[in-house]
Amino acid sequence: MKALSYEQKERIGFTYITGQLQPSSPYGTERVRELSPVENKTELLRQLDNVRRMLSVPEDGSLRRMLQLFHGLKMLRPTARKGRENDLNEIELFELKRFLLQTAEILPLWKELQEKWQLQGLRLADTEAALDLLDPHGHRVASFYLEDDSSPLLTLLRQEKRSLEAELHRAPSDELYARRSLVAAQEESEEQRLRSELSKKLRPYLGDILQNMEAIGELDLTVEKARLAARFGGVYPEIRDGQLDFSQMRYPKIENFTPISLSLPIGSTVITGANMGGKSVALKTLALNVYLIHCGLFPFAQKAVCPLFDALLFLAEDAEDTDKGLSSFGGEILRLQEALDTIRKGFCLVLLDEFARGTNPDEGAALVQGLTEYLDGLPVMAVLSTHYDKVAQKASAHYQVVGLRNASEEELSARLRNLDGAGSLKLLQQYMNYGLYPVWDAGDCPKDALRICRLLGLEEEILSLVENNYGI
Repeated sequence: MKALSYEQKERIGFTYITGQLQPSSPYGTERVRELSPVENKTELLRQLDNVRRMLSVPEDGSLRRMLQLFHGLKMLRPTARKGRENDLNEIELFELKRFLLQTAEILPLWKELQEKWQLQGLRLADTEAALDLLDPHGHRVASFYLEDDSSPLLTLLRQEKRSLEAELHRAPSDELYARRSLVAAQEESEEQRLRSELSKKLRPYLGDILQNMEAIGELDLTVEKARLAARFGGVYPEIRDGQLDFSQMRYPKIENFTPISLSLPIGSTVITGANMGGKSVALKTLALNVYLIHCGLFPFAQKAVCPLFDALLFLAEDAEDTDKGLSSFGGEILRLQEALDTIRKGFCLVLLDEFARGTNPDEGAALVQGLTEYLDGLPVMAVLSTHYDKVAQKASAHYQVVGLRNASEEELSARLRNLDGAGSLKLLQQYMNYGLYPVWDAGDCPKDALRICRLLGLEEEILSLVENNYGI
């Protein structure tokens, strides 16, 4: 699946979800920032299975200790990559030594946890030999210094420098200062040679060091994926070609959200409901959970069966259209044509939110009916939310938003009587059921709009005229 743009991820709530991921290491943070759909099915299943394995084992002190060590890590991938071709300076060697010391502490904890998790495709290499190069005397402290015995010449030069410094302390002279400067320059030259030699000796180990950085990043991200699933009720998804079936799917960005269940056939599905009924949120919920699966995260549902799509296309009214000098309807048509071009290239999930709302209602209804019928004949899964009548007749499946269907109008009227406008809207939203239920015939949209008008106290004379014109 092609990655969504930042604006699209923001629209469906994906950026909200990734904002909940709080990895401990800079390598995990980088993985979150780069989170995108996994192209290879085998790799995607591996990542999902690792989340499931991690969830099966309660967090313990070993995991917490390992994550504490992750917190102390520094992003050193550029340094390690530089070392493959060029010599490293003293600071870079110090930082790599510190990383190797931290890895040496992480490795036994990783082995202990891996015995419980049995994660697939994740390996931390033992880099003790590389650490020995940077710490030949085995001090195992987070500092880097070329010892006097690093070479015979360095030994002699440092002995001579110390002797000159002692003489300078007793009787300073220009001659002694000049001799000390010359020896110091020779010492620096020898140290540079030794660092260059050390850099060359390190190169065979840099592959393992870089691999450990990658592994730490993935491990850190997998921990966060598992925590996210535990927090919001994620479920392991079944990947099945040509079938999409979600039970009790949730949208964590909205508190007290009514879970929705949805099963899509190949072709078009229509969701109908009055304004305020939650049709747009239903589409966002579906888009979010499908995208989560493709990115290797658990969807938020009791059950999830999903195919792998080549593209996720979400068409909704876009404020940028007017900024470009287009009407909202004109912008919709351009995006629709782009979507149709994509549909012809692969298996797509196409979501259209209140398409053609920005044009003449009669023409808009006819356009949506035609589009629904056209999409129903293609090898796609398309979902269109609409408040237009007679659209569902052109689709393979039809869902309605429950809305106020089960609410007592008498009870609602009594509670609304003493509320102001803002209070009335808030109360209505509390009574609104955003769940979906399948409609087995091609019924028209529910007439919640008139009911809402009456509950909010619109003039009865106007309501009577509306009902007469509507034929109610």
